Amino acid sequence: MWTAAVLVIGLVLPFVSKPVHVDDANFLRLAQGAAQDPWRPHDVAINWQGTTERAFDVLSNPPGIAWWLAPVHDASEVVLHLWMWPWLLLALWGCWRLGQVLVPAASGGGQATLLVLGTAPVVLLGAQSLTPDLPLFACTVAGVAGFLGARRHGWAWALLAGCAFLFRYSGLCLVPLLLFAGWQRGRLRQSLAVLVAPTLLVLHDLSAYGEIHAAAMVGFQAVSGSGVDLGRKAVASIAMLGAAGLLPVVAWNARGTGGLAAGLVLGAGAAEVSGQTGLPLVATLTSCAAGGVVFSTLRQHTRDDLLLALWAVGGLAFLLVLRFSATRYWLPFLPAFAVAALRLGPSRRQLTLHVALAATLSLGLSIDDQALARAQRDAARTVVALGPTGSFAGHWGWQHYLEAGGWQAIEDDGPVQLPFAVAESPWPQSPEAGACLRRVLEFEIEDHWWGPRVHTAQGGANLHAYLVAGEPPVETYAPWSFSNEPYERVVVYGACQD
Repeated sequence: MWTAAVLVIGLVLPFVSKPVHVDDANFLRLAQGAAQDPWRPHDVAINWQGTTERAFDVLSNPPGIAWWLAPVHDASEVVLHLWMWPWLLLALWGCWRLGQVLVPAASGGGQATLLVLGTAPVVLLGAQSLTPDLPLFACTVAGVAGFLGARRHGWAWALLAGCAFLFRYSGLCLVPLLLFAGWQRGRLRQSLAVLVAPTLLVLHDLSAYGEIHAAAMVGFQAVSGSGVDLGRKAVASIAMLGAAGLLPVVAWNARGTGGLAAGLVLGAGAAEVSGQTGLPLVATLTSCAAGGVVFSTLRQHTRDDLLLALWAVGGLAFLLVLRFSATRYWLPFLPAFAVAALRLGPSRRQLTLHVALAATLSLGLSIDDQALARAQRDAARTVVALGPTGSFAGHWGWQHYLEAGGWQAIEDDGPVQLPFAVAESPWPQSPEAGACLRRVLEFEIEDHWWGPRVHTAQGGANLHAYLVAGEPPVETYAPWSFSNEPYERVVVYGACQD
């Protein structure tokens, strides 16, 4: 276990000073709310979709990460990232224990499971973030593994699994999973402890806000339920799973050819719908083919196989009801695919090749994602250094660092305070129609990285969603691709000349 754990920690350590990035910003804002009022963290105001509103109405996540980050919400990036490491250690143990319980020793047991999950790009990038994803993953793998392997005190592990619901509402999927596992093993009474944390959070919400936040978010999430939207989310989810979750190397099996063909058909259809050609088309086809191979690992021959299949397919069903697709949403369901693949008995050479490729890809994607985060931070600092504070459009780390410098986010289609700065990538709001603005400064943050890109319109990929901002937005499926386009483009406006 320790050799594998050291490898994973070594892949996370170089990024411990990573700037606040993408959704890190809104969770730090939520943590500020928890620091101000621990009982009602969602009462804090935030402009995250172009309009300033209560976090309760726009941030569709439970308060667990806000409570965790509240003591250090204004600390340096290094402190913030190190503060997340207890979850990393729990996750590493959980991966190892899950393999001990479900993967035969001949297939590598806990060591192989820890290596496969620990080097997965989505896991390593989650371990570098300030989002709820790492605690969610830790509670999931440790709770499920502990419960399945427990001879005594299974209720304690079920309780831990239920705590995943405190960090993301996808943790609710673990409730029927644990209850089913408890029924399978004749320990249904122990598995009932999985209900404790969700029940307490519901009672908290009723006391703090007079309504249940998870229920309020159902309508917020259900805005992309058309046939095309559901199809795009399904294809993007499959592509993200295969290209940045469980790579197809260790997943290849006797049914892999069929899965690959099915993935290619899905990818070709999606690319046609989105009008993709060239590199975006290639990225979509290869990612979907990889995802098809990963799904081909699922089977129902034994009691444990059935549990894993329900875990995996239930995860995909949950992802389809969300507002959009993002690679990180696979984290609580990824262990099911990894264990299913290892139970098929990959060769030692196959496993070694998989870990080497996954670790290399994870490192490349981590370097690029950190470069994107630094571009957002550096662009904001360049604007702040101009002198007088003004207003801006855009979110993510750009918003975090500009607000720290005293700048104000505009309302969508609202008035601006000059100077007015706009960043292209982080979904900028539009100023009021007819506003008279003059460009006084334009600059770009260039790409000096030759490796894979996690966010590229030209390459047709986005690790963090299935759209890239633009007029109109660019539809994507793959979580990564290649490109040399700038990381960021910024325009600063002043008053019109008379």
